[in-house]
Amino acid sequence: MHSLTTVNKMNVRLERFCRAHRPITRTFQRLITTETTKPSTERITPPTASGTIIPDLSSSAKPREISDGKEAKQTTSKIHWALGEGYEVGGALKRGKGALDRHDEKGLPTWGDWGVPIKLEALGGPAVTTPPNFWLRDNCRCEKCVNQDTMQRAFDTFSIPQDIQPKEVRIEKDGLRITWANDDHVSSYKWDWLVKHRNKAAVSMFEQEKQELMDPYTYWDSNIASNPPSVHYDEIMADDKGVGAWTAKIRQYGFCYVDGCPVSPEKTQELLERISFIRVTHYGGFYDFTADLTMKDTAYTNLALPAHTDTTYFTDPAGLQMFHLLSHTEGEGGASLLVDGFKAAQTLLKESYSAYEILSKTPISWHASGNEGITITPAKKMPVLNFQDLKEGEVPRLMQVRWNNDDRGVVALGEDDGMGAEKWYKAAAKWDEILKRKDMEYWAQLKPGRPLIFDNWRVLHGRSSFTGKRRICGGYINHDDYVSRWRNTNYTRDEALAQIL
Repeated sequence: MHSLTTVNKMNVRLERFCRAHRPITRTFQRLITTETTKPSTERITPPTASGTIIPDLSSSAKPREISDGKEAKQTTSKIHWALGEGYEVGGALKRGKGALDRHDEKGLPTWGDWGVPIKLEALGGPAVTTPPNFWLRDNCRCEKCVNQDTMQRAFDTFSIPQDIQPKEVRIEKDGLRITWANDDHVSSYKWDWLVKHRNKAAVSMFEQEKQELMDPYTYWDSNIASNPPSVHYDEIMADDKGVGAWTAKIRQYGFCYVDGCPVSPEKTQELLERISFIRVTHYGGFYDFTADLTMKDTAYTNLALPAHTDTTYFTDPAGLQMFHLLSHTEGEGGASLLVDGFKAAQTLLKESYSAYEILSKTPISWHASGNEGITITPAKKMPVLNFQDLKEGEVPRLMQVRWNNDDRGVVALGEDDGMGAEKWYKAAAKWDEILKRKDMEYWAQLKPGRPLIFDNWRVLHGRSSFTGKRRICGGYINHDDYVSRWRNTNYTRDEALAQIL
């Protein structure tokens, strides 16, 4: 019943990926496989909180069935869907007397020096997760242990006895209640929380968790031009429900228009600040500019710009960026270009595994040094494709595309794991070719009264050259602040906290 391995628990696509390609020794980042998804016009539902590419567990990628071919016996507890049978509200879990006394007469695991084991019924069959005593005590969320105003821990973790043990462990409808032997402190742990933080290497996924692992993104190409995402200005300004609809579309597509915005820098700033405060950089905060080279950057010219992400030279690149064209007089051109960087990464992986690997593992220097007194570069060199840390039982997830060839520094001749300039240039040329494919490019003319906002970690932007005088306003928002606003306008306070705690 415990035959499922970590690889078995990942979706079918990862298994195909592993069979099709040689294993990668991870030095800096981990890689991900994804599938192309066509633009969708279906109603948006709030995606998961991870903000990143997650395994698709659709009908084409189901978890493996139990090996003996028989249907799994329904033995889950009536108290909670994840618990094995035998748990009864009001009952007390037995303390084990030693290594040979690990189960009571009902078959429930006993607690002791080893922690408080919990019997669960996962897709792979019955299994046990055993949170250690010290870990449980450190994660008590009662009013004495957590300041309920700030949600910060309010006690000294390292004052807990290293050999702390329960005095009593009680089963309640909502979770476990533990009374600690050293000071009679009472801690309560909800079943949902215990299941979420189980040892995933020991306990496979649950049926109820499939929805949480669905890919939250809609990947798009040039066809998105027929129905780009948008929200009306009045809806956003009315209440947080409108902000939730706006951030949900940004989250799903990576960009969104706002219809009906007053053609005013003041109103545009108020709109942007509905998400969060505006990030201040060496360009200032909220910007209102023309192509006059006030700042030494090609953005302040009328030249064409290829698809790129902004602020690659910051350790933490800008999260969101807004553009609002206030006016364009005495000329033409200046169409805006958007490319779905995550879709481009999918394409790169399918067409050139080696190029994908190289762009994921070769650290690159980036810089901003055109203005007097400014020489900005990240705290460490960063690759083009950046990933979240691998979680047990999950596929590595793409987090951020960092690409602006104009702001790139010198590629080292040699790097760890055999990476270096010669390989990187070849891989980058393939990436550049994909970005410039006509079917990858979404071109649109910005219009006064219709600001554009996009996720700078996912969507690359550019423009065609133009003549005349254009006036544009907008600004940056930090990625973490944007995700926080999305989470808190699409979920209840308790649901939002449950996603991060």
